[in-house]
Amino acid sequence: MCKSFYFDAGNYEVNFIDSLPKTNKDTVVIPFEYKQSALYQPFTLKAIDSVINILLKHDSVTLTINGYAHADEGTDSICYYLSLNRALAIKDYVLGRGVDSSRIFSLKGWGNFRSFNRKTNNEILKYNCRAEIMLNYPIPPSSPLFLDRDEDGIADSEDKCPDEYGERVNEGCPNKDAIIVPFDIQQSSLNTITYKVLDSVIAILLNDPTITISIDGHAYKKEGNKTVCDRLANERADIVKNYLLSRRITVSQIISLKSFGYAHPITAGRNPTEIARNSRAEIFLVRH
Repeated sequence: MCKSFYFDAGNYEVNFIDSLPKTNKDTVVIPFEYKQSALYQPFTLKAIDSVINILLKHDSVTLTINGYAHADEGTDSICYYLSLNRALAIKDYVLGRGVDSSRIFSLKGWGNFRSFNRKTNNEILKYNCRAEIMLNYPIPPSSPLFLDRDEDGIADSEDKCPDEYGERVNEGCPNKDAIIVPFDIQQSSLNTITYKVLDSVIAILLNDPTITISIDGHAYKKEGNKTVCDRLANERADIVKNYLLSRRITVSQIISLKSFGYAHPITAGRNPTEIARNSRAEIFLVRH
């Protein structure tokens, strides 16, 4: 919770806030004629109307009004009341133009507080016969951090498997039904591990001829450009099919053969092991 502490010592005001600022601030100077607090001069109305336009367009903007006077405008008491009347005149004008009073955060007359740096008479208007409106613009809340532990492009808040790479179609989870057939990076020839996986699939198919399969070929983007990856994925699917056929698996048991290039990785490719896992084919068993 944000806590504010206010301390007022004479003409000094200190506001302590124990959290980060929640607003951007902009100050607009409203000039007044010497010894006057009425809003009738064109330059005064022009300045305050520019503020009114902002307030009427943006309901979230609040304001603080401070009035000031120059020491030459009278005694300390006269300067105080003159500065206060300038602030009050602005408040009345703002309310009269349809701005709700709840948006005026504070109002104060500061007397000749700023007149310690005396100016020559022709500069009095510019430097001291004035009020100031501080506009407070709420700072939009920062966008929440995009947390994605498995780096699959799906935010952890939406990912049902935030620690496992997956695709959005599976709500961020890997496809557990896929039998991964590994290949060496940038290769489409069978290796020792590939033979072992394929032989285990062959044993299943020979034991139950009613089972059919689909074969998908894949590559990874770090294996080459799109053309290279498309070729690798296609070759991997083909060689898996041909090996199965050479081991007495019938053509009728292979119901689908597809290749996807580098479109469907199963890891984020953050290290050599993850890159190697993406160099693969996949077999899906369909039990009837």
